[in-house]
Amino acid sequence: MNPSRYPAAVCFSLLVCLCMGCYREPPGAFPDLGNGASLEKSCREISCYLANLLPDADTNRIGSFYRMLDSSAEELGRSLGTNRASPEAADSILALVYGRWGIAFDSSGMVAAMLLPHQVFLHKRGACLGTSLIMLMVAERIGCPLYGVALPGHFFLRYDNGERRFNIEPNLSGFHHPDDYYRSRYLAAALRWYDLSNLTESQSIGMLCYNAGVLCLRHSRCRQAITFFSEATRRIPELAEARGNLALAYAQTGLTDSSLSIFEHLFAAHPDMPCLAANYGAVALAAERYQIAERVFRKGLQCNPTDSSLLRGLSEACAHLREAPPKGGS
Repeated sequence: MNPSRYPAAVCFSLLVCLCMGCYREPPGAFPDLGNGASLEKSCREISCYLANLLPDADTNRIGSFYRMLDSSAEELGRSLGTNRASPEAADSILALVYGRWGIAFDSSGMVAAMLLPHQVFLHKRGACLGTSLIMLMVAERIGCPLYGVALPGHFFLRYDNGERRFNIEPNLSGFHHPDDYYRSRYLAAALRWYDLSNLTESQSIGMLCYNAGVLCLRHSRCRQAITFFSEATRRIPELAEARGNLALAYAQTGLTDSSLSIFEHLFAAHPDMPCLAANYGAVALAAERYQIAERVFRKGLQCNPTDSSLLRGLSEACAHLREAPPKGGS
């Protein structure tokens, strides 16, 4: 998966048309992801759910992978003894994942095989979040203080025991980049909700839900995407990308008013957010809310005056306003 787009980037793109009939009933119920669920339990249940839902997912070896994960973590914990929370424990996790298991980085795009931990292990290749989840689950088992850190289009790990702290880059077999590297490479857009802080376990699960929602949306599983994005926003309320994708999922399910309501609040708070004006305006155009579309495209152009999609959208909205009376308010 391309690290510039995954997992925390603005993953929604300009809507050309709305797919109103994209719902297909999935096998099985949505997993219970209560606040008390561990990262391992959440990963397992989301993997099982998606493996029966998406064409590029795999139901095989889920159970065997998690049994192997548990036995490996138990073996690692015994070998570390009282050093389970030490920096040496973090190094041992890296040696297990990158050395013994031979897992490497893969930038092949947003596909289940690079996200779901059991498939990352099966193919020995994964994107930043998929590989990081494996290491976080091992750390969870042995009590090593590893945390996830989210950035626009990226996810990495941090060891932090309160006295010693260092970053772990999953795309480079655990290379230790300083915080300044991540600020300069990933925070150019100055999105305010990325502060390089340690994620809680619940927030890391939220990032998995967000990416699971993106996968569902790309496979026209719109109602399931709504559930995943809703769970992501519940766990990480400040993750604006999840709200934007939730609005798109509502639009593609025909719930236009719900979609426009989310877009309205999100756009008021973040008018300069990449792709937001284009998506909000496109949904308004498709719903024949031309005054809303015209206003949104104009405001978007104030932040991005050369954006061709905004220019085209404004032209179309103005043309409709000349031909027809306003519909649905401004």
